[in-house]
Amino acid sequence: MSSFQTGGAPSASAEWFARYRRFISPKSDNLPRVRVLLALPALLVLVGIVLVALGINGSSSGVFHDQISYGSDPDLIAGQPQATRSDEWNVQTVWAIAQVEQGLPLTNETFPGGMDATLPQDLPRVDWTVAFRPHLWGFMVMDVDHAIAFKWWLPGLALIAAAYVFLVSVIPRRPIVVAMISVGFFFSPLFQWWYLSTTLWPAVWALTSMAALVWAFKSSSVASRWIWASIVGYLTVVMATGIYVPFIVPAVLVVVFFAVGQLVDHLRQRPFRGGVFKRIAPLLAGGLVASAVTGLWLYSKRTVVDAFLGTAYPGDRSSPPGMGDLPSFMSAVGSSFTQSLNDQRAGLLGANSSEASTFFYIGIFLLPVVIWIIAREMKAKRSVPWTLVGLIFVVVLFLAYLFLPGWDGLSKLLLLDKTTGNRVRLGMGLASIGLLAYVVSYLDKYRLRAGWWLAIIPAGLFLASQLLIGYVALRGLPAMLETAQLWWVWATLSAASIFFFARRKPRLGAAAFLIVTVAGSGLTNPVYRGVLDLRETDVSQAIMAIDEANPQTWVGVGSGLTTAMLLESGVRAYNGFQGAPSQQMWSAIDPADAYEFEWNRLAGVSWTAAPGEPVVSNPAADQISVTFDACSQFAQENIQYVLSTDQRIDHACLSTESGFDLPKSQMFIYKVVPNS
Repeated sequence: MSSFQTGGAPSASAEWFARYRRFISPKSDNLPRVRVLLALPALLVLVGIVLVALGINGSSSGVFHDQISYGSDPDLIAGQPQATRSDEWNVQTVWAIAQVEQGLPLTNETFPGGMDATLPQDLPRVDWTVAFRPHLWGFMVMDVDHAIAFKWWLPGLALIAAAYVFLVSVIPRRPIVVAMISVGFFFSPLFQWWYLSTTLWPAVWALTSMAALVWAFKSSSVASRWIWASIVGYLTVVMATGIYVPFIVPAVLVVVFFAVGQLVDHLRQRPFRGGVFKRIAPLLAGGLVASAVTGLWLYSKRTVVDAFLGTAYPGDRSSPPGMGDLPSFMSAVGSSFTQSLNDQRAGLLGANSSEASTFFYIGIFLLPVVIWIIAREMKAKRSVPWTLVGLIFVVVLFLAYLFLPGWDGLSKLLLLDKTTGNRVRLGMGLASIGLLAYVVSYLDKYRLRAGWWLAIIPAGLFLASQLLIGYVALRGLPAMLETAQLWWVWATLSAASIFFFARRKPRLGAAAFLIVTVAGSGLTNPVYRGVLDLRETDVSQAIMAIDEANPQTWVGVGSGLTTAMLLESGVRAYNGFQGAPSQQMWSAIDPADAYEFEWNRLAGVSWTAAPGEPVVSNPAADQISVTFDACSQFAQENIQYVLSTDQRIDHACLSTESGFDLPKSQMFIYKVVPNS
């Protein structure tokens, strides 16, 4: 006799689903419970611990491998090092190892005259400001391999966590959907191609601030408001001390417009009775404390800041509105072609992969649905959703900055002149996620779906934009499609994601969003074990042995590898990527200041062999090339040793100390001898 469950006790799946619904059920104020709010962040902590313990990170320091070793790189687990990301592997990572070799000083002693370790390089060091540079904490307690991993993952995982806490605060009943969107947002091309703390912390601050505002206006708990205010206040200093204004400005503008929308929404729903100030007072207090700390830090660094702002590049740079054109528009919306950026060459989407990187602006493409929501609320004589209106306004503001010239005064008032067309995409990405969150929330609240045509229109517009880019590329630059052969798949899947969200199928929409972003940028940065530490090479060991016996001043002539070798060896040298120029150093090179315009800039300093006193030039705005002759007065008075790969170097005033055969060059250590 067989029995079937036709009634009575629920099935196991039904029981599990019921438990899950109880677990995720929000509080009476429609905010997530703590267990839901912290679920993904707690998981990310565990993931981070494992990744750091294994030393796994995304550094492209492996670019050096084929210059110093034969065969494959044993530490490269997946992907390929990105030479384009020289700001990471050839600047940040090399300088970080230099700092470790010198003992984490506040003033790095590589350049004669020294260089401040805080501005603008944000190097690991030991001083009070490191309390607000959490990604640098690992250097004080870990070896370089694990410290680099900690530095890599902390801001990245914080970005996922910040996106999650904001989204789940708006959509508390869909934590799995929110988690998929958050991870997908992390894999946005712009974050991966600009993967530095100065890029990620402004986004973390913006999303956390938006979450704090949601809680401030919804929660009845005074304690929760102060907790959020403390977190936002701390992150404000973290963001500000990164001092990369081009990413800070768009992030701040998104939060300002979002805050205004939240405030108006609150006032329209609850007539003003003096309670608003009590709700936002903790955030205002946190902002004041953060401003005071940042102001104190800037005052202590005023000499360095003045010197940096006085440079020829970037100096007090100002970017007027209306500089965008059709190619920049295609670059901004061409998220389906992200895989083509791995080709690392100039193309249809931009001058280089980093500049061409963008977001899948899913929330912006949902604007027809957003407008329908606003119209529906007005027709029903309910309160206009001013938060959505605020996000629309900030998107329009960014688009005007990109494509509408002639309003320079207002642009400067809003500090938009301190960002650039490519960097403002960060703000558009944040606004896009905000729009998506409130679309999902509204459709869930009223159990609505956008009509078929209303869902098809934005999806169709996105697909049409990708087809247009594909057609232009096929006709004019077919090589661009060689590394993005599946662009039509990602375009179709992206359009489907827009359609699914409009039709209130967020699980499908979030899954499609996650697949598209991970497929496009999942291996933008390599999966690497540890860091390629040049101090372990025979060349660096020889440099350090000479310097340990008799510390002297060096110069690297030839390839960029000479610069990296000298920096990581911790010796005094006239090479490296400088912040505010060292007056002592440049007074020795250019005593008459004949080349001040060329050397007074944020740029990498390299040397090539040529006769006579140093001649300074700029191969690019952020590059300084100086000529070197060992018999020159400059070399005779200031240089004791030379590390060179340049075969043109004149040996008249040099004696060879040692030589090294490398896969792509020969490298020699020379001692400067008197000019006979």
